[in-house]
Amino acid sequence: MSILDGASRSVTPRLRWRTALAVALMAAAMLVLLIGQMAHPLRIAQSLLPFAFIGGFLFCGLGHHAPHTRFGAANLVTLTRAAGVCLLAGLIGRPEEAAALGWLLPLAAAALLAMDGLDGWLARRFGLASAYGARFDMEVDGFLILVLSLLVAGGPAAGPWVVLCGAWRYLFLAWLLLMPRYDRPLPPSLRRKTVFVGQALGLLAALVPGLPDVAAIALAVAATGLVSASFAIDSFWLYQTERKERTR
Repeated sequence: MSILDGASRSVTPRLRWRTALAVALMAAAMLVLLIGQMAHPLRIAQSLLPFAFIGGFLFCGLGHHAPHTRFGAANLVTLTRAAGVCLLAGLIGRPEEAAALGWLLPLAAAALLAMDGLDGWLARRFGLASAYGARFDMEVDGFLILVLSLLVAGGPAAGPWVVLCGAWRYLFLAWLLLMPRYDRPLPPSLRRKTVFVGQALGLLAALVPGLPDVAAIALAVAATGLVSASFAIDSFWLYQTERKERTR
């Protein structure tokens, strides 16, 4: 069962209007930030295309935000994080530009990671928690890890194998899509949260300017190993659970 199943599909015009406005304002903010980079149209596309995809996810999933009639401060924080991650995506494939940012790159990524705890707190504080908001936050987290892994892979130390750190989530989802009999809710796990923070910090540290190549590679290996082991554990649990249910 999907995380969004069972939610009401009734959507008020007020909710649609506010969501559309929030997406439009954030898109405008991104355009302002990118206006000085017109010499790099491909970089602009790399930032705007994933943000457009995120905007589509927001609008198409509005019905699952019920019973709330407000987009909410928590979702706006997540949307801001999404815009920031999309800006970082514009640096993929441009190691010289990424290196020229110096400490600004890892600090910006660290700020986006730190904001991850703010949206959940706001949702609980104002009573606007929903499966929709939780899924939105999860997708932004996954995209952040993918972008960080691509940036590290494009650096001078680690190789393309680091991309596996960010690709595991999407490979896992593809597996569940191709074999839906294994698609079922996973039990709550502190391990997953710990691994997410660990891999994010490892990738962030690997982007620190002046870090020795050996240290950057070690951090990337640790991050990739952690997330690979975590997904292996969850995959094995799903396999065992399905097998037990099938043999009953």
